[in-house]
Amino acid sequence: MSDTAFEFGAHSDFGTLREVIVGIADGLTLPPFGKDLSHYNDELREALVANGNKPLDIKAHFPERWEQTAEQMAGVAATYERFGVKVHRVRPYTAEETRHLEDLQQGWSQLYTADPVFVIGKHYMEVSIRRAYRRKEVYPLRDMVLPMIEDDPDAHYVAMPPAAPWTPSGEGPGPFLEGGDILIHGQDIFVGEGELCSNVAGIAWLKRYIERWGYKVHAVPIKGPILHALGIMCLLREGLLMAHLPSLAEGLPEPLKDWDVIEITEDEMNAHATVGVSLDDKHYMIDPRFNRVMDELGKRGIEPVPTPCDAIGFWGGAIRCITLPVKRDAT
Repeated sequence: MSDTAFEFGAHSDFGTLREVIVGIADGLTLPPFGKDLSHYNDELREALVANGNKPLDIKAHFPERWEQTAEQMAGVAATYERFGVKVHRVRPYTAEETRHLEDLQQGWSQLYTADPVFVIGKHYMEVSIRRAYRRKEVYPLRDMVLPMIEDDPDAHYVAMPPAAPWTPSGEGPGPFLEGGDILIHGQDIFVGEGELCSNVAGIAWLKRYIERWGYKVHAVPIKGPILHALGIMCLLREGLLMAHLPSLAEGLPEPLKDWDVIEITEDEMNAHATVGVSLDDKHYMIDPRFNRVMDELGKRGIEPVPTPCDAIGFWGGAIRCITLPVKRDAT
């Protein structure tokens, strides 16, 4: 361990952000179309179907979109650095890693670092994602994060049980737990549960693991084929959140019922308005397309930080998805 210990951990969704890992677009190759990819937009679904039963090389098929995606990811990283956040970029896959689990689902991606792993407090968790082609993402992230954990004597590292092999990919008993479903507010942890995201078995594992440290896990049932809870809701500061309320099957969870809500439309939800990132409780990174939402943020004392991510969003995610916070304050 170094003389000055690294203070690993993410303790909220809106405390001051200190250090992150941002994904990369290198080698992006998507699987043949299946139910677990039904959240994709029409153009992308049609391209996957037309490609037949083989993976689609995105840089070759969508060269301009791929270039725009890589440029916007670099822009997100530059915005973090402008606000004093330390940025790491994940390394590309090895040849062996790209082939891992290809018998279950072909393809590989390293866009969205926030899904296959997650940090709650000082706990680094390799979780269990539905789409088999994405489960290999833990390996490059592990290489980057393990030295941080080893440098912090209070950090914990756990890998949850892998999902049972199943065809088609994304179905079966799991357990499934995805970082894109997890929101942190102090000791309260909110986890989306739905047909395309985390399931009951995955949430049960998280409860058994994390609640011994004083956390309380709240399942948040999602209505319809929505990929993640972060696509519906985000926590902006104490007492203020943004959400598409009709997509919450049981409404807001009890600890959030009295919070002020910036309500978004279905179109704003589908365009990933809630999938920005809070740099602290006064600054929120968001695509500049969302003029109405930015006005609502400004009315409540939160400064929007315009950060283009429409190209990133074409593949089904946005700023928060490509960002894994490894150091974020509680407030």
